[in-house]
Amino acid sequence: MSTDRTQNCTKSQVELAKNASSYILERVDKHITIREMADKMHVSQTQLKNSFRNYYGESMYKYIRARKMEMAAEKLAQEELSVMEIAGMVGYENCSKFAAAFRGEYGVSPSGYRKQHRKGISEA
Repeated sequence: MSTDRTQNCTKSQVELAKNASSYILERVDKHITIREMADKMHVSQTQLKNSFRNYYGESMYKYIRARKMEMAAEKLAQEELSVMEIAGMVGYENCSKFAAAFRGEYGVSPSGYRKQHRKGISEA
């Protein structure tokens, strides 16, 4: 986190952004909406989105997706769960939407990621 970025935020924006991040990380297995978060935090959606972007430097949508895909990548590499099970664990009911999101984040399908990662482990 760049200190330049935090200098452009008020104390309340920093607090709101950090609270939003905690909320997201605690619910990475669920579908999260900005409206839901704003309602829970008693702020407008615009205030929440602006505070978040000012502090983290990226949109909430991008941040949420990245955290979900990080968790999925970990599980693909370390666990014997099916891709569909992992998709559900990160809040996706539709496996093809999960695969598209994963490919968008990592440039490879979930099963391709698993094969690459496991191949790298077995060669080590």
